[in-house]
Amino acid sequence: MTGPLLAIALAAAATPDTLVVGTLSDPASLAPHRATDLVAAEIVANVCETLVRMRPGTLRPEGVLATAWATPDQRVWTLTLREGVRFHDGSLLDAAAVAANLEHLRSERGFPGHAARLGPHVVEITLDQPNAALLSTLSQPFFAMQSPTRLAEPAPVGTGPFRLVAVRPGLVELAAYEGHWAGAPRSRRLLFRRYASEDALARALAAGEADASEALSPERAALLRSQQGVTLDAQPGLNLTFLAVNDERLPFSDVRVRRALSKAIDRAALVRELLAGHAEPASAALPPGLLSPDTRARELTLDLDAARRLLADARLPAGFEPTLTVSRAPRPYLLEPLRVAARIRDDLARAGLAVRLREIETWAEHVAVTSRGDFDLALLGWRADTLDPNDFLTALFDSGSIGTTNRSRYRSVSMDALLKRARQDRSPASRLALYRQAQDLVQNDLPIVPLYHSAVLTAYRREVRGLVIGPTGVVRYDKAWKQP
Repeated sequence: MTGPLLAIALAAAATPDTLVVGTLSDPASLAPHRATDLVAAEIVANVCETLVRMRPGTLRPEGVLATAWATPDQRVWTLTLREGVRFHDGSLLDAAAVAANLEHLRSERGFPGHAARLGPHVVEITLDQPNAALLSTLSQPFFAMQSPTRLAEPAPVGTGPFRLVAVRPGLVELAAYEGHWAGAPRSRRLLFRRYASEDALARALAAGEADASEALSPERAALLRSQQGVTLDAQPGLNLTFLAVNDERLPFSDVRVRRALSKAIDRAALVRELLAGHAEPASAALPPGLLSPDTRARELTLDLDAARRLLADARLPAGFEPTLTVSRAPRPYLLEPLRVAARIRDDLARAGLAVRLREIETWAEHVAVTSRGDFDLALLGWRADTLDPNDFLTALFDSGSIGTTNRSRYRSVSMDALLKRARQDRSPASRLALYRQAQDLVQNDLPIVPLYHSAVLTAYRREVRGLVIGPTGVVRYDKAWKQP
């Protein structure tokens, strides 16, 4: 950022009608239908709106841009849209705009269906297969509606309470949208500012130069809470930090090697010593808030002797030294990636597997490298965008997600079939039973090695009022303001 622009941004940060959100990384992409990272999710969620969202603490949808919906068979869905809504560029939100968005989502994110206009504000969605989780999927920030005239552009133009003003390295600036259908937000400006380090971010929060952040470590957040002026909100995290294993590469295509990796890692010590206890060792891939495991899976217990036996049985090549790819850029669920990666390397060394760290500078590059399968092992994470297990499992383990979010490149006919059946089942109880089977299959095949579920910590200045922290951790700022 140039000097004049930085000066303007800092001056705005000091005003009472501006909220500054501190981050430790820039968004990899702000194109709503192509973005995947968490910083982008929060920005997009405040600029663009989804057709529906899930009510906090439930699996029940509530209308946002859609006011009503119906389906006779889980395959053909009819949605009635809110009238009088315009995008930030003046385009009208109507059935044609929604149909255009869903067709774009089909090409960009593999949305499994087509949409057609039935009337000015009525759209019909015909899915390739019945999907009982459709509304949950449509509630994700990355399924938000974008102006139909800007679908190919890399910046969001939505209907939300804030509009995008500028994007610079280290700073994304949003301004209140006066024409919002529910009324303009109370704050006039929203800045997402990247800080050079956690120390710099903590100092900015303590001094009132930043107003809120989800990027602080548990230790630093607790220290700030003890200081006058900072409040800490902690919620159970619907997330998973995991060791991605490239299942297409030898010897990791051998399940014995993947099981050895799982048995070699001391999850409890990792949580206790590096995360100050502000996390839960993972006993399964799905966070307990989405689906609690029936019993603690034996594959995820520490057993170095068993790990050594499995590696010996797999007959690894002499001198085999795989790489563990890790991004230097912290994430909300992975605030100290290099320390965690070093700990995993040391744990695997005790089992007899020498691993070299491969550091990548930016999160965007890390996403690109792992999405195309250019790695042996990689430190990654995922956070639920909805409260439905379908979206978490489909993103990480469905073969249709290879090349995007299924970075382990896991292919399983059984998994694909289970997820397909669960999407088509109308009974919530039956769907949960199928997801338990899917979770058991993950425990058996171990395409990834689950590590821990971290708590979602939001630190904010006590003069900030009205933050809405969603069940998936995404913060909405449309009702937020500073109390003088």
